[in-house]
Amino acid sequence: MGKAFRTAGLIVLGALVLVLLLTGVGHFTGRPNFATRAFQTAAAPVEKLLGRGLGRLEDLKAALTELEELRAENAALKAEIAGMEALVRESQGMESENERLRSLLELKRSHMDYTLLDASIISWGSSNWSSTFDLDKGSFSGVETGDCVITENGEVVGVVTETGLYSCSVRTLIDPQSAMGAILHSSGLTAVAEGDFALMREGKLKLTYVFENAGLEQGDTVLTSGAGGVFSAGLVVGKISGASWEESGYGQVGVVIPSAELQTLSQVFLILDYGERES
Repeated sequence: MGKAFRTAGLIVLGALVLVLLLTGVGHFTGRPNFATRAFQTAAAPVEKLLGRGLGRLEDLKAALTELEELRAENAALKAEIAGMEALVRESQGMESENERLRSLLELKRSHMDYTLLDASIISWGSSNWSSTFDLDKGSFSGVETGDCVITENGEVVGVVTETGLYSCSVRTLIDPQSAMGAILHSSGLTAVAEGDFALMREGKLKLTYVFENAGLEQGDTVLTSGAGGVFSAGLVVGKISGASWEESGYGQVGVVIPSAELQTLSQVFLILDYGERES
């Protein structure tokens, strides 16, 4: 059996060699013979298939080139967008800073007797029982215990409770230990604005000792009255958001939302001296 396979293989090989020879002769003589035509006929599908394959490879190469170009264009667009977003943020920051400086200028014009010192908040207190933060200015800059802390809009933030050489601690107006004389802008009613533990969690404080019969109006502005000697008169405390009568029935209690947005503050001003204010 093996001998028969070898014989058949030799016959096939011989035939293939013969075809190739005849094909070569036809090619060189320029006269295609039967073997040449048979070979061309047999090779045509293969040649066609190879041509299609090469065409698809060219298409794939073009597609990959286009994909790389799109990736490069995408990266360039992302870089351009990032640059534009940075410019927008810078513009917004400059606009906010200009607005802050305009407000500060107006504050200084309204209170030319004030000696103001700008300071940055460096940390907030971690206690759940109080509302405090630390500033980057201390006694070296003239800061003293009891100095009032405000925003550039003249809104009350708090009061200095401790001073170091280069830093100080501030108790905010919503802290349960805070209290200040207050007056209602619309009616002139006097009261006391003080911190409350429950309201502190909501970022608010309360208005007490309102004994007049006139009702507290929602949205009315609460200002400092100057009573107590810590805060100058006319500083903005906040606005009334609600009111109720005390259990005794002799007075009202108001809820006040501070005008100073404490959680977003980063820079404040200390009033080192009120000038020629009345004692």
